[in-house]
Amino acid sequence: MIGIILVTGAFINEAVPHMDILYAFDGSAASYPFSVFNSWIGNWMGYEPFATSYLYVCILLASLPYCHTFSKDNKNQYILQYYCRIDKNKVHLAKFITTYVTGGMIVFIPVFLNLIMTMMFIPALKPIENGMFIGAGMTILSRLYYDNAFVYVAIYMVQFFIYGGAFSVIALAFSYFFDNSFLVMLSPFVAFFGLGVISTLCRRLFGLITFNPNVLMAPSHLLYDIELIPFICEPIVITLISAYIFFRKGRNNEAI
Repeated sequence: MIGIILVTGAFINEAVPHMDILYAFDGSAASYPFSVFNSWIGNWMGYEPFATSYLYVCILLASLPYCHTFSKDNKNQYILQYYCRIDKNKVHLAKFITTYVTGGMIVFIPVFLNLIMTMMFIPALKPIENGMFIGAGMTILSRLYYDNAFVYVAIYMVQFFIYGGAFSVIALAFSYFFDNSFLVMLSPFVAFFGLGVISTLCRRLFGLITFNPNVLMAPSHLLYDIELIPFICEPIVITLISAYIFFRKGRNNEAI
């Protein structure tokens, strides 16, 4: 519900004014009717308060419903009820998959709803490179954005799901290091912003490319060729590291 409220706020602030699609069009080359692709929430992350707020808190929202359950089951030894009925590895695999999918869907669904709401009221006019749209010829996927904008948007929608899932399973790895379920639940959020801080420092001190998840998740940020590496690899690496810690520690876990 919090996510839906935020994306609805972004819809009211940016999409509703664009329902008069000819407002910015005066017939000149520098103007163009409003479109879904410069009205939906992804276009305004980093620029509009509700859209930016959602980007900043989506990982916290993803961790609220399920990330602390394994820690609580471990602490009160309820996990032993599972262990005596089913193979331990299957228990951990089920927890991992459920946490990943739940976290991914909670990040994905509100953004998807905003896109659907925007499409209900504003036409999906093809983007053009005249300054009204986010794409630029020097950036990766820019050709795709102008040739088939829906595929471009779909890639980012999938990325929302992947990042939500990847950071959610961090809580499973942290559950073996903290007894407090509240700290475990906050761990994805802390890791999300921690990576952002480290990325900013590395970029300023050593000139490294950004791996700030806030930047990589936002469709409004223009990705240059070299940034494709963290765009693809970062959530995969996070998921694999979390899985390694969780399953390795889980083999010896007896909840005592």
